[in-house]
Parts: sequence; structure tokens; C-alpha cells
Amino acid sequence: MLTATLLVAPGLPDLAVVAAGGGAVLYGLGLRRWRPAPWQPRSFAAGLVIVWLSTTALDGVAHRSLAGHMVQHLLLWGGAAPLLAAGAPLPTMLWALPPKIRRPGLDLWRRARRMHDHHWLGWTLVAAGGQGAVLWAWHLPVLYDAAVRHTLVHGLEHLTFTATAVVFFWSVAGGRRSGGGALAVFVAGFPGTALGAGLLLAPRPWYPAYGDLHDQQLAGVLMWSGMGLTYVLAAVVLFAGWLASDEQPSAVPA
Repeated sequence: MLTATLLVAPGLPDLAVVAAGGGAVLYGLGLRRWRPAPWQPRSFAAGLVIVWLSTTALDGVAHRSLAGHMVQHLLLWGGAAPLLAAGAPLPTMLWALPPKIRRPGLDLWRRARRMHDHHWLGWTLVAAGGQGAVLWAWHLPVLYDAAVRHTLVHGLEHLTFTATAVVFFWSVAGGRRSGGGALAVFVAGFPGTALGAGLLLAPRPWYPAYGDLHDQQLAGVLMWSGMGLTYVLAAVVLFAGWLASDEQPSAVPA
């Protein structure tokens, strides 16, 4: 049984923390009726811990430093998202709902899984495009400065970052084509590395809320190297899983 409690820091109603807390409650209730693989609740719990740490412990640093803000984002994309996706959150949470809602919800989930298996490339392209679009949109100066100044907007930024990354990692790893998934993850890292390169090479600060060019250059290095390394490692893991499944198909959980 997974028991998880997320504490929201006073004055910080971050939507990602609120959503993670609600998800933890539903996930724990769902485990009473349906048990996924033993490693999946642990993966989900680890992802929740990273969400909580990145959106509370690092929030003060993120408001003072663009580099600190970038670390916060990297933890959500490359740390929390793949762990949450691996934890089978949606089917587990559906089991926590009343039967009248649970049955049609599980039917929709099964149909979505079948569609995903038959149209894997389409799902992956849409998920990767959505993740990249959200990434670039929130780094436009007008939206980025709004997120720094307004807590609610900042929470929405975190929530959309995490949600789109979770959908992407599930899309590439949730089916039976992990070989193609490795390539998809590798390619999906390009928008982040391109953004990091832009931050690093820009001749002047992009964001009035920060205004320190050296801080922006450090943020660019973190984004460039962090996104590249994270997605390359994820691609290696998927590729290794594909090789293992090719040798022992029955050993890989559905």
C-alpha cells in the first residue's frame, strides 16, 4: 500500500503540488482494489517526492535566479515525469473512483491503450510536439515573467510542464516499440537543447524579471546539458529494455 502525504508550504498554492497531493490520495486508494507491478508504486512515490521538492524547497531560489528556475524545471521534466509515467497512475487512480465512474473510465483507458498500440507513431508525435510547444511557450519572456511574478501562473507552468512530460514518456514507453521509443526520446530532447543554446548565446538578457546575463548563461548551460543528458539516458534505458524484451519477451510487463 502506498501512503503519501504532500505538504504545501504556507503561501505557496503551487498547482503541481496540489495535483500531486490529490493524485497521491487517489493512487493510495486505488491500490486497495488493484495492484500494479511492485515497482510501480515506488516509482510513482519517487516522482511525487521530486515534484514536492522541486516546487517547494527550490521555489525561493527559482524566484531569485534564472539558473535555479531552470534546475526546478529540469527536475520536473527529467526526474519526476518519467517516474510518474512508469508508476501506472491513471489506471490505479481510476480504481479509487466509485463503480459508476470507474467502469466507463477503465473502458476508455483500455480503448486508449489499444489505440496507442495501433497508432504508436501518431501518439508519440503529438505528445512530443505538445511537450515541445509547452516548453517554448512558457519560455517566451511575457509568460516567463508572468510565472515569476504570479504564484498561480507559476503553478500552472509547473503543472503543464509535468503533465505533458508524463504523457510523452508514457507514449514512448507504454507500448511494445521501445526501440522506436529510444529514438523518439532522443529526438524530443532537441527543443530543450536548442532553448539552452539560445539562452547561452544570447547577447542580452531575455527576461526583465532577472536581468543578469551571467545568470542566464548558466541557465542556458544547465538547460542545454541537462536536457541533453537526461533524454540521452532515457533513450539508453529504453533501448536496453527493447534489447532485453527481444531476448525474453515474457519477462517484460505489459
